[in-house]
Amino acid sequence: MRQTVPPLPEALVPCFDAEGDEPFTWLREAAATIRDQRLVHGAVLVHGLPLDGPEGLVRARDALGIAAHTPTEAFNNRSDFGNGIVSPITWPGDRMICPFQEASFSRTFPTVVLTACLAPPDGAGRTHLGDMRRMAEHLPAHLADRVRAEGWMMSRSFHARFGISWQEAFSVPDSAALDEVLRAAGIESSWLPGGTLHTMRHRPGFLAHPTTGEECWFNQISFLNAGNLDPVERRVMTETFGKYLPTNTYFGDGTTLSDDDLAAVQHAYDAVRTHVRWRRGDLLIADNIITAQGRSPFEGAPAFLVALGED
Repeated sequence: MRQTVPPLPEALVPCFDAEGDEPFTWLREAAATIRDQRLVHGAVLVHGLPLDGPEGLVRARDALGIAAHTPTEAFNNRSDFGNGIVSPITWPGDRMICPFQEASFSRTFPTVVLTACLAPPDGAGRTHLGDMRRMAEHLPAHLADRVRAEGWMMSRSFHARFGISWQEAFSVPDSAALDEVLRAAGIESSWLPGGTLHTMRHRPGFLAHPTTGEECWFNQISFLNAGNLDPVERRVMTETFGKYLPTNTYFGDGTTLSDDDLAAVQHAYDAVRTHVRWRRGDLLIADNIITAQGRSPFEGAPAFLVALGED
């Protein structure tokens, strides 16, 4: 199997070219090597696959021997194309997405995320990858130890006419079905005046990778923290919703993160970040425990599809 030089110096993940007239057959034969490389480097980039719609991504996922993952909770609206294929999270193109790991606020989460590029962004738009095995070494020791020992907490409030409803988030028709889902997910809940659902859950801050045993930072304590909102937007939300913001995060004992804490986490993400520039037909295969993904602002009309998977 021929390994190519990464297209950009900063793209440090292994890159391969799909070979032959049957690229999905080649992908199936290369699946074990790709998996091994993913566990070492956190992600692998494959060029030259015929990825022009959901069917192509399903074929790629199946060729790699990866099963579809069904989320138990949605963060925001995503287009669902069936068979486990969805759109990326909805986010303004002119805004950066801070690195995050899919569903790291949930007890059940995908172990692999496949991203297919149907049309690349214009200009300098690129995806950010972060090695979560290295986060702790770039955090203040007291902060890493606290998240390791206490975990983290996330609150989520579902306000009418703002964001998705709790019915959409948990794929349930009524409160009876909701209670069952929340109980299974280990999420505490209460109803606020006016019928707003407020939820709170406690999650670990680090995980041992199930295959390699390596300790990985695995949380959204920074990504979903209100302190990272645009200051104007944060003020408006606080004036509107009070302490029950749509999402917020805390240390595991319920203590609020300081601005210095958030800055330290962002510094660590920056320290472990690499970049991938996209080509049409690229497939990024990322380990969701080892690798956090974000992106720079995107220009043009990029098109991507995502498959959430399990080994």
